[in-house]
Amino acid sequence: MSTDPFGLGLGVLDDTPWYIPGADNRRGTERSLGFCNPYGYEDDDPRVMGGINDPRHEAYQWQCRNYAQGRYWMTCANGHRGRVRLCYGHVWMIQHHHSRAKNGLCPRCAWPPRARELDEKLNHLMRRISDPRTWPDERERLGRDMRDAMAEMDELRARGTITTGAPLRLEEVS
Repeated sequence: MSTDPFGLGLGVLDDTPWYIPGADNRRGTERSLGFCNPYGYEDDDPRVMGGINDPRHEAYQWQCRNYAQGRYWMTCANGHRGRVRLCYGHVWMIQHHHSRAKNGLCPRCAWPPRARELDEKLNHLMRRISDPRTWPDERERLGRDMRDAMAEMDELRARGTITTGAPLRLEEVS
């Protein structure tokens, strides 16, 4: 786990949908599926953002403290698919399009391979630029490289290579 960049004093953030009427099942007795796992941290092999992000480098872990009530295939508009265990509150949030926060992003659509490469390059350049040991003339060159990488990222968005993959569909697995 990395540092606490926003000074929340927490490493784990709770996103249990207790605010949706009838969605709070924390007092329930059916626990055979384990906890709801919309964020990928509730397994022995965490898969954050569909396996794209390394869980060891995430600033925070998000969790739902409800028990899972079903297994689902989640499929994006472009056909990317993955399995997930969810409580009915998270199912409702994903299936209702006005809940864009939960139904607006397919990790594989949002981060295709070239976008991941550019993101890694931009992060590397930012670290180098902010390093006090970097010489001013080198900072200038790194800044040009950074602008080029940002322009390429913008071009990927403009061409539709980077998309959201929304809306996401859920299909219950028996």
